[in-house]
Amino acid sequence: MQWFKSITTMSTLLLASLSWSDVGPWELQAQNEDKDIQVFTRTVGDSPLKEFKGVTHIKADTSAFVALLEDSEAATSWMHNVLKFEVSQDVSDTEKVVYIVNKTPWPVTDRDAYTRSVMTADAAGIVTSALSAEPEFKAADDDFIRMPALEGSWKFAPQAEGVVEVTYQVHANPGGSLPDWLVNAIVVETPLNTLENLHDIIHDEKYQGKTYAFIEQAKAPQAIASEESVSEELSEEIASESMSAE
Repeated sequence: MQWFKSITTMSTLLLASLSWSDVGPWELQAQNEDKDIQVFTRTVGDSPLKEFKGVTHIKADTSAFVALLEDSEAATSWMHNVLKFEVSQDVSDTEKVVYIVNKTPWPVTDRDAYTRSVMTADAAGIVTSALSAEPEFKAADDDFIRMPALEGSWKFAPQAEGVVEVTYQVHANPGGSLPDWLVNAIVVETPLNTLENLHDIIHDEKYQGKTYAFIEQAKAPQAIASEESVSEELSEEIASESMSAE
């Protein structure tokens, strides 16, 4: 639909402006040494809310994180201050529009957002779930303040010995006005508590042993190249042995 494409394009341009205009350096704000979690923030232009980035390392399969993100019913149990998490549109196996309600302390009004998530994978097995707000997806609810902009991502990068580096990064415009103490708390508590909860839930049995076509397809070229390399080395070894025998 043309109107939908126009809204998406406008949102993308706005988010790009918010993310790359006068971006400050990352500064460490909090950490949990026991769970190897670090939280960084940085300023983005004159935005009232800083961008946050939480980083941690967890021994698990990359597919387990995908399975967890797809479990919409469990989202409120581990995503910090998320009161509601409902899939509004299931576009494909890797793309969804989700309705989210975020809790804020009284008397501040709770925020809501429609967020589009698109999952991709690369040949190295790195999985990224890109997040972007679509404030016009459906009419606003008078009980909440609609977040006009949000851009972020989940990134799961395989490391050595079965460890995955998890990066959770978001910059948002919360809409309306927020007290300074709450603004400062949101950008630290949200990634810190969410990643702490992630450590506790990711090893649940129901998220283990999953396979996803988009990951396997992305890794296929690398696997083929590896097989071709092994085959070439084997051929060279056989040729060398034949020459020696002669």
